[in-house]
Amino acid sequence: MGIKVSINTFYYPGSNEKFVNAHKGVMSHFNIPVNYVEKEIQHAEFMEQTIRSSDADVVGFLDIDCIPLTKDSVNDVVKYVAKNKSIAGNVQATNHLYPMSHLFVAPSCFFIWKPLYEAMGRPTFYPTNQTDVAQYVCHLAEQNGVRSMAYYPTHFEDEPEEGVWWLHNYGFYGVGTVFDGKFYHLFQSRFQKNVDMFIKRCKEVIDGTFSTEGMFSSRDLNFKGRIACFPQEQSFKDRIKEKL
Repeated sequence: MGIKVSINTFYYPGSNEKFVNAHKGVMSHFNIPVNYVEKEIQHAEFMEQTIRSSDADVVGFLDIDCIPLTKDSVNDVVKYVAKNKSIAGNVQATNHLYPMSHLFVAPSCFFIWKPLYEAMGRPTFYPTNQTDVAQYVCHLAEQNGVRSMAYYPTHFEDEPEEGVWWLHNYGFYGVGTVFDGKFYHLFQSRFQKNVDMFIKRCKEVIDGTFSTEGMFSSRDLNFKGRIACFPQEQSFKDRIKEKL
């Protein structure tokens, strides 16, 4: 008997219809079934309610601005999770919370083995004073010796409003990030220019013309643009400078 997989995406009432349809178009193109939920709800609450009520073996989440670039992108993540009884998806760092160095599987592209979630005592997906959405689940899995798998960014299209984001000691990511040629996550979809870019990229994925040509490299440690610096990070840097 095969494993049961559930992939879930939510979006707020009144969301841009073209934006939502672009996401649905990609998933339909790859013949990947998704449970779409239109609801006014917090990200963590949606994830927690969904996984706790799900009868699937593998429960996956994709943000409405995160799409697979190939059909195998989703298949490979599901296979890994099922084989290793673990967690997989895109990587993320929480730059607004100290120590800013814990890399975990992002809630925007998050797949987990449901029995693992149950075995860990149904941990919360809500952020804490030390973790972001879904980060605590990953942290708890690590504490129990469970290794997760995460795709790392290779390219991104534009700087976020505050500057590009650090991914600890790996490099950077930003608006329109490509994760290892597997997934594309827009970020900051509240800006119209980014909405237009996402719709364009979805069409390219469907047409088979998507390319990273012209994008910034996430691995360029000498990025010439603005790099985001959060308040606690600047405070730490200032204290260090006093001792140098």
